Formats: sequence, C-alpha cells, structure tokens
Amino acid sequence: MFNAIVGPAKRVDMSISIVAPVECKESEQCFNSAQFSLAAALFFVIFYNATFFEHVIALIDLSSFRGVIFIANVSLVLWLLTAIFIALATLPYLAKPILSVLCIGGASVAYFMDAYGVVIHRLMIQSVLETDYSETRDLINMNLLLYMVALGVLPSMLLLKINLRYGNFSVELLRKSKFIAVAFLSCLTLILSMSMDYASFFRNHKEIRQMANPLNFIYAGLSYATTNDRIIEVKPIENDAAISAAGKAQEKPTLFILVVGETARADHFGINGYERNTTPLIAQQNIINFPKVISCGTETAVSVPCMFSNLGRSSYSDSKANSQEGLLDVISHAGISVLWRDNNSSCKGACNRVNYEEMQHLQVPELCTGRECFDEILLHQLDEQVASAAGSKVIVLHQKGSHGPDYFKRYPQGNEFYAPVCKSNQLQNCTKAEVVNAYDNTIRYTDYFLNKTIEWLKSKGDYYNTSFIYLSDHGESLGENNLYLHGMPYSIAPKEQKQVPFFMWLSAGYSAANHIDSDCMRDLSVNPYSHDNLFHTVLGMLNLQTHVYDASLDIISRCKRLF
Repeated sequence: MFNAIVGPAKRVDMSISIVAPVECKESEQCFNSAQFSLAAALFFVIFYNATFFEHVIALIDLSSFRGVIFIANVSLVLWLLTAIFIALATLPYLAKPILSVLCIGGASVAYFMDAYGVVIHRLMIQSVLETDYSETRDLINMNLLLYMVALGVLPSMLLLKINLRYGNFSVELLRKSKFIAVAFLSCLTLILSMSMDYASFFRNHKEIRQMANPLNFIYAGLSYATTNDRIIEVKPIENDAAISAAGKAQEKPTLFILVVGETARADHFGINGYERNTTPLIAQQNIINFPKVISCGTETAVSVPCMFSNLGRSSYSDSKANSQEGLLDVISHAGISVLWRDNNSSCKGACNRVNYEEMQHLQVPELCTGRECFDEILLHQLDEQVASAAGSKVIVLHQKGSHGPDYFKRYPQGNEFYAPVCKSNQLQNCTKAEVVNAYDNTIRYTDYFLNKTIEWLKSKGDYYNTSFIYLSDHGESLGENNLYLHGMPYSIAPKEQKQVPFFMWLSAGYSAANHIDSDCMRDLSVNPYSHDNLFHTVLGMLNLQTHVYDASLDIISRCKRLF
C-alpha cells in the first residue's frame, strides 16, 4: 500500500537538504519520515494500548468471523491514525524531542489506564494540572516507575540511535503529503468497509475512543490548551444581594458551616442504608439526610466550581464558571463574612475573592503527619477566627476526605476500624475487601470529623443561630467493573462516581428563628436532588434576597412557615 510513497531511504545532496543529514554507513539503517512514522506508530499501538484492546476485545464476539475482522480493522485504523499524527510531527530537529515527549506521556497514560481503568479526556488533563504535590506523590509507585522506564526512557534513548533522512523542502513536502493522503484514504476505506459495525460500536461505547494512546492525551491536551489560553474577565452575577427583612429581624447572627466532602460515595454511608454502620456518630445527631443526590461532575475540578455557581450541570462549562462570580461572592456582597479553609488542593476558583486559609501543610503534630494533615485540622483555632469579627458568618471547610488511591493515609491509625486494609496506591494489587476496608475507614473518620464540627457549632448556640451542610464533590469507583478512582466522562461514568452524600443539621435556635417545619423537611428529603440545589438552598438559609435566587431550587423554602 505504501511502497510508492515510502520506498527505500535514499541519500540526498547535503546542499539541498533541509537538515544536514548524517551519512549512513552500509551497515546502518536510515529511515525517511514516512517509514519512521509507520514504525513509531506500530510501536505505540502494540506497547501502549493494552487497555484499549482489552476493552475492544471484551465487547466483541470473537466466536464470529466478523468480530475478528472488526478487531483487525480497528487495529489498522488506530495504526494509520497514529502514523498520520507522527508524520505531522516528524520534522527536522523536532521529531526526536516530540516523540520522546509522546513516549514519556504515553507511558504514564498507559499505566493509569492499565492500573485504574481511567480514561483520558480534557477534564482529566485539567484535574492533573490542578493537582498539588501531595496528591501527585501519593500516585507514585514502583509499577509507575517501571512503566516510565520501559515505555518512556528506554524508547527515548533508542530514538537517539535512529538515523532519519529528510529530502529538500519540496521533496519532503510531497512525500509527507502523499503519505498522509494515502493513510487517511486507507483509514476511510477501512471504516466504510465496516461502517455499520463502527457506527454501532462507537455510538454505544464512546469511552473507547478516549483509550487510544497517545492520541487520547494529545487530543485532550490540545482541547484543554485551546479553552484555557485567554485572560478571563470575571463579572458579577448580581448587584442586589442583601439580607432580607426576616433575616435582619433575627436576634442572633447566623453561623453557617458548609463542609465540602471529597470522593465520598453515598452508598457507603450508613445513614443511606449501607450494610456497615460507617456513620454511627452523625446518625445520632438530629440531621436531615438526602439519600438521592447526584453530583455535577466526576472530578473536583468540575464539581466544586459547578456546585458554587448558579449555572447548574446542564449549563455548566469551565469558561462560563471562570468568567462569573459565584455563591461566595453573592454572600460577601450582602455583607456576610466568608472564610474558606482548605485541606485539599485548592478551591478550584470558587473562593478566589474571599478569605482563604490553606491548612494541609500546617505543622500541628497531633493533627498532621509531616506529609499532610487530617481533616480535623480544619477546626484548628477556628474559635479565634469566629471571634475576630462580628455579625453573620459563613465558613467553608474543604476536606481531604476519601481521596485515593492512598485511602489508608486519610485517617489517623487509631481510627482504623475495618481491617485488613490496602496499604498501597496500586489498588489493583489488593483484594477488593482490602480496598473497601481502607475506603470505609475514611468514611468512618469523616463521620467523626463531621460530628465534631456539629458539636463545635452547638457550643456557639448562645451567640449564633447555627446551621450546617455536608455535601461531597463526587463519588469513587472501588473496583466495580475493574474501575478505580473517579474522573470518568460524566455521560458514561458509573453511578458510584456520581451519587454523593448530602445532609444538613439545623440547630433548634436556627429552626425557630427561621420558622422551619422539620416534619416537612423530612418529607421532602426522599426526593431526588443534585448539586444544582446548593447555590439556592444556601442563599435561602442565609435569608439573602437577590434576583439570582431561585426558590424552586431551594430545598428549605417550601418548609418555612409563617406563624
């Protein structure tokens, strides 16, 4: 197919070459750009795409001849598409550096796909770039290093020994154009020859396309770069936020805490019917639990800014969220003090214009390990913060929660209730029971932390009307269908990554001052809700009036009674 455009590598006159070539000895092999592109693409297809082919083969009936032919067809198409991209990158002086980057990037992507079953897309790239050092460190292990050496470093070193031949500009342009044209037409012919199979397969299994390495992370990286390369002007979403007359009439100011959970899935909370009593302490508090809640995204980089915006999941995009103010800005405009305390990898833009405290690297021996701090650090010296200013206050506590894969590091050793636990970040090498035990211990510790937070709020009841919400950003896969962690594209993400715990606690003083019917709240708690409700529910709880408030999305509004 390619003989006419590839042919044997020929020596060219150095005076007309676009790069001074190294003369090939008789015993050495020289490659022109077309030959090199085909060979490099074949190497990527064979050694970097185990997860891709594993998923394709699992979904195809290999007992049928057509199924075998389809897999062969897909393999050829992947080879040719990869070769086209490599041909575009095979340029004098740049080919080897670019291919080295692809090898290193492809090696890391291959490891995370093979080990955790993740797929690579734009939001995953965003999450990676916004991950802090401590989270990155938790992902490093010997298997990852072996992948990096075997599929990254060694191939990069081999590239240095390959002799590439380039013709003059016109010769090289013609050769490359012919190669790309023939490769593209060949891809098109292969796809059309089994068009019904392709249409059915990739319509029903869109995630497969995001497993083709290195095309997946190249496309995702370009997509991220093209949507995040401009200076964004942040605009207010209102100019009328104010405390309502009912709020001003209250004898005590409001003290409200919002705990943003991390990687907590609803079905592992005892209060949601989980077979283990992972929430014994908060179950004894007078909470209002909402068992049917879905998240806005499957990664922190999406869920957190989305839940603090008024966009809702159906209208959310990074560009929209980044170009407008959010919930905390509206609260601040109304004159209420706002503080964000973070034991995670930042607020993802949700707190950019309010008071912020980074807590995860404090040196508090009883609450920290030297590597990171446990979530109790979020309550450290909080009394002083509250006492420093008068009036109503909103405090956001952003947990480390159940962030994986090192679940066993998320809680103090004395809080290890379930054993044995997986004490590795290579979850696939642990038993399912060990992974679940470690994860459930993080939920038990979250239960302890949330109960402690509620008890702290109770201690402020003489001075404030206190209230509290806990809502996780997204869930987590624990090995179901060989998937681990989170971050799957929302349309194909399993329910384990989207169903999140959500409950609130209202002090007796707060309920009385706001005329809240507790029986009504419990009746409504069985309805389905989502992150979309948070923005409006918080505004309602704080008695804020503004045109961006939507009472239909405020969970509490229907249960306020005028006596």
